Amino acid sequence: MDFDLFTLEVPYKWQQVKQDGIDSYVGAIAVDNADTLYFDLGMYSNSLTEPNIQVITRQMMEENNLDSSDFIVVKDIMSMNIDADLYRKQNVSWDTIDNRRAKIVFPRISRKGITGVYIGSLWGDSSKVRFNLHGTDLKTQTEEDLLKAIKTLRFHKRNIDNEEN
Repeated sequence: MDFDLFTLEVPYKWQQVKQDGIDSYVGAIAVDNADTLYFDLGMYSNSLTEPNIQVITRQMMEENNLDSSDFIVVKDIMSMNIDADLYRKQNVSWDTIDNRRAKIVFPRISRKGITGVYIGSLWGDSSKVRFNLHGTDLKTQTEEDLLKAIKTLRFHKRNIDNEEN
């Protein structure tokens, strides 16, 4: 697939979907009627970083009327010294793709979480242009295909908004 500013080798059934962005170049890839991937190339591209996991006691939850789905809830204060990484949804690895440092994220449990790539600087250390390509809760085969496709990313610098020569 050729998106002008980058290319990507994907399974032949995947289809480009044009979208309008306000401050960046965005688009989508329709994998099938269940899975869709999204990309964002610009100054404000999401880093795909999973939010910090907060550990609270049951008493704290009840006293503050908090929704337990947003926290790890433990019995008492003595139990709060746990490794929150045990409860993260995603794994993170680092690789070099097209001579750029790339963060690759993928779910610990298939179909539960984000699969994708984030590059914090496309055109060099001083660049403000970032990139992400990702999907959420993807089928296992789509996860595998996306992780393979990510390694084929190639970027082509053009004049784009917010980027200096």
